[in-house]
Amino acid sequence: MFQRNAFRKYVVTFELGFETALEYRLNFAISLISAAYPILIQTFLWTAIYQASSEQVLFGYTYQQIIAYTLLAGLVARIVRTGFEYEIMQDVKTGKFSKFLVQPLGYFAYRMADFLGQKVPNLVMIFAIMILMLIGLNAVWGISVEFGRILLFLVTLALAVALNFVIFYCVSAIAFWIVEIGFLFEGVRIVIILLSGGIFPLEVFGETFVRITDLLPFKYTVSYPINVLNGKVVDADILPHMLVQCFWIAACALLARGLWRIGSRRFVAVGG
Repeated sequence: MFQRNAFRKYVVTFELGFETALEYRLNFAISLISAAYPILIQTFLWTAIYQASSEQVLFGYTYQQIIAYTLLAGLVARIVRTGFEYEIMQDVKTGKFSKFLVQPLGYFAYRMADFLGQKVPNLVMIFAIMILMLIGLNAVWGISVEFGRILLFLVTLALAVALNFVIFYCVSAIAFWIVEIGFLFEGVRIVIILLSGGIFPLEVFGETFVRITDLLPFKYTVSYPINVLNGKVVDADILPHMLVQCFWIAACALLARGLWRIGSRRFVAVGG
């Protein structure tokens, strides 16, 4: 009974997050439309680059493949995107975090449940756009995706969402040391998007850059799921890379736990 009630708390949190997402669905739709502008700019950029080049393949991608990657990267980056770090900043800044220290509610689990609740309505819209996009790519350029690849993509995408969550949960712990940290969040977000392949394929920056990103967790949030879907990751490498995703999720979760334990000792509830 106790365990059921404990689990029920997070179910309610998930439901509240779901309702919040429905209330702000227009804001999400507008943000999704605004995200189309960078994709459009990149499409024009790649079109000009390939037209000016005598090579059919650049950075390991044909023109059709690079455009498909650009479209998918915009959607995948939107799927894994967080935002709760600003709420955490406000909790710490205003002193609201203190109530989680006295209530029988785990803050990490609370944030995870709320995050997932807010994701579900948005995912419906993004997946609908992604399906239409894949159908369009197949109709126009004959780019098809195997059903098995789609299933593997969904698994790696779920892991990518979890990984990006724990990464930004680590980053949000900086709020215990810096009061006004919103500007830093945005700077970190831009760097992570770049390192994850959310703007350009990592191969664009050269082999050295790719080798460096292979040692970091960020490529497993955007680049890796996309390359599973488009077939650039061979079948034999998919499972090992999934295990690497799981490793980074566990490692970042442990790091987050340590950072939050240290940061909580510095917390002083001076807000209203």
